[in-house]
Amino acid sequence: MRLPIHLLVVVCLFGACSAYAAVDTDPETPPLPKVDTAPCFAAIAAADDDRIIAICGNLISNEKVATADRLKATSARAAAYARKDQIDPAIADYDAALKIDLSRPDLLNARGELWRKKGDRPRAIRDFGAAMKIDPQNEAARANYKTLAQEIERLGAKMSVQPQPKAPLK
Repeated sequence: MRLPIHLLVVVCLFGACSAYAAVDTDPETPPLPKVDTAPCFAAIAAADDDRIIAICGNLISNEKVATADRLKATSARAAAYARKDQIDPAIADYDAALKIDLSRPDLLNARGELWRKKGDRPRAIRDFGAAMKIDPQNEAARANYKTLAQEIERLGAKMSVQPQPKAPLK
């Protein structure tokens, strides 16, 4: 007995779909354990910088934590470090947060402010410019970019009118 071709195609497709579904699910793989985000998020809600720094590191370093939760914890700890004037750890956390989500102009602007505070104007202006590229209406980034550009312009003008150091005579 020969099957018509269209019936044979349907049988093959059904069989392939069933095989794919069987491969796709693995009943022996245990579900990932839920990570307790409550202590970190409570510290964030209370704006307790010391607790944010102490507690949220567990979420940040845990790859099993949902991406959105890791981003929230990382950006909160970065802001806490910044408020405590710990610039290098704050920049490192903003770097980590931007690796998670590079489309956040608020994070770029905050990191730019830290670069500026540290005296690294080129990195600061790049971060402010990147934030404005993502969100041209971001007032904080626009204001930071404008004031830093004016500062750089003033420094350049000052350098052009200052006498150049003379080479030592031989």
